[in-house]
Amino acid sequence: MNKDIWLKTKFVDNNVPDWSCPHCEKGVLKVDTFKSEETALSRSWHGHEDWEPEFIRSTFVGSLICPLCREFIAFLGDGELEQHHYYNEYNGHYVEEMYSTFTPKYFYPTLQLFEINNNCPNEIKKVVDESFSLYWNDLSSCANKIRVSLELLMNEFKIKKTFIDKKRKRQRLSLHGRIEEFKKIKPEIAEFLLAIKWIGNSGSHVGTMEKIDILEAYELLELSLNKLYDDTEDKLRKLSKQINKRKGTLKR
Repeated sequence: MNKDIWLKTKFVDNNVPDWSCPHCEKGVLKVDTFKSEETALSRSWHGHEDWEPEFIRSTFVGSLICPLCREFIAFLGDGELEQHHYYNEYNGHYVEEMYSTFTPKYFYPTLQLFEINNNCPNEIKKVVDESFSLYWNDLSSCANKIRVSLELLMNEFKIKKTFIDKKRKRQRLSLHGRIEEFKKIKPEIAEFLLAIKWIGNSGSHVGTMEKIDILEAYELLELSLNKLYDDTEDKLRKLSKQINKRKGTLKR
């Protein structure tokens, strides 16, 4: 996963970041159509005595297309005017420029922030995919979805959900406790999952999440799912045994 690409959530005009196609995962999406309009509320501010161009707000709607597989993606979001200053070395003056920047809020189909291993159970894939759609507009909900994916992962490995306390009463085992149980069979991966869990917990506190936090969680989740479900090593181990057994190549 390329975190730098997914941190680029703003763009100018039609110069969108190098977002990858959610279908073929190889093509870089290009703008197909794009339209923006100033919002009614923003227009109503123009008559205010303290009005400045930076007060302008807009919404946009458009479409992206993959040049390789021709996948079509609809997207929409917000826009604003930003003021930038820079020094012009040719005339020795500072120059002020205003230009519109746009921040997407929704994509359909949603963009895939990392490639989910094909062998990963569908229920987990679905929840991770749902988290991808929330990345653009609700980081707290996104973090909570990632946390749900860990609960489902524990279910897949038959990690117990409850325990008997000292009073002989059955109690619900926390996600932290379940991951500690998981550590008994997959200690290295359990450490990754605990780190993801802490980020997921932070999603319950409004205003504490940043996009980099989510991307770090995705990085750990991608690695964990690959380690758990990538069967390439098993296939190669089986192949090497076959070659060693026959002591050479097959007759072709």
